[in-house]
Amino acid sequence: MRYLSVEFSTYRLNKVLEKHDLNRYIHRHSSCNLAGKSNGGNPLATPPTERSPNSRLERLFLFGGGMPYVCYIDEAGCSTPLSSKNSNIQPVLVIGGLIVDQGNLPALTVEFLRLKRKYYPGKFTSPHHLDDVREEIKGSDVRSRMRRLRALAKADLKLIDELLDLLRNQSAKIFALIWVKGIAATFKARPVYTRSIQMACETFQDYLATANDTGHMIGDFRTTQLNDQVAHSIFTQKFRAKGDPFPRVLELPTFGVSNNHAGLQITDLICSALLFPMATSSYCWGHVGGIHVRPADLFIKKRYARRIKNLQYRYTTKHGLRRGGIWVSDAHAKRDSSVFFQLPPQAIRAAGPVAKGSMVVNPPVAAAIAKASKPA
Repeated sequence: MRYLSVEFSTYRLNKVLEKHDLNRYIHRHSSCNLAGKSNGGNPLATPPTERSPNSRLERLFLFGGGMPYVCYIDEAGCSTPLSSKNSNIQPVLVIGGLIVDQGNLPALTVEFLRLKRKYYPGKFTSPHHLDDVREEIKGSDVRSRMRRLRALAKADLKLIDELLDLLRNQSAKIFALIWVKGIAATFKARPVYTRSIQMACETFQDYLATANDTGHMIGDFRTTQLNDQVAHSIFTQKFRAKGDPFPRVLELPTFGVSNNHAGLQITDLICSALLFPMATSSYCWGHVGGIHVRPADLFIKKRYARRIKNLQYRYTTKHGLRRGGIWVSDAHAKRDSSVFFQLPPQAIRAAGPVAKGSMVVNPPVAAAIAKASKPA
């Protein structure tokens, strides 16, 4: 039945192309011969050179003119208020976004599946490699092992290293809204979530305007009620009387099950394994105890702060304000997002005649050591 459906769709598209004489137009103007003799005039046949479509025209006919960019949204942490300083409730909520060119999505997906099987071979038993997408490597598990083992968590560190390389090579960008909870302070989940998604749409809208394109947002499925609240907050924005502030974001956010979306799994790894511990190290240490604030979080921050900073999408509003990237609301000390990337000075043993076991800080030497210790 599936093959009959595809065959009928191909026949119908050919009729549309013939009616509008678009077949000849594609042949003449597209850099990829979608309707040439090499594929029998069938615009859906595989091009002679197998590559992702790059030109706007190729996307128009391959994807029906829609969604050249995808923004995946996921979270780490929870919305439960922090009851006390030593509470074991998660002290931050991270809502992160990953922007991917849809033309790069096939390569990103296939390579991500390869990395999962490469570093966690025991988790995958299916002979069909595409089944690997259904077996998730959860960011919270990766974070737990990196905290416990630090440099000895070799598989996890190599996965993250190569994943960040992959995102850079595929021109992907990230942003995040980080809410640092106050101690015994009110934390209203619904306003936080809806405001976060609205800010995510603002960032995505600016990215799309810069690219002169359109896109679609996919969030990780939570519950029907919570998804409805978030989507409705964007509905009220897009259909308000004074106009749509996100005209390049097609429709409302939709929600997917993460074990069917490589993009959501990657976003989970970024949020849970990296942004969450970097946030607790930056804003919670010295303010909050509990099991979710660990000294080892600084190890993760030192290793990945520079690379996360370079993957950010930031922009300047018409009022001259910097937006996007890593945005932070700090209920403890009202610190801004620059603290997220700041590293403490390196303590090194003195070479001179000082007391046994004493430590000194030598900024130039510490900087050189830090630079040499960064992963390639």
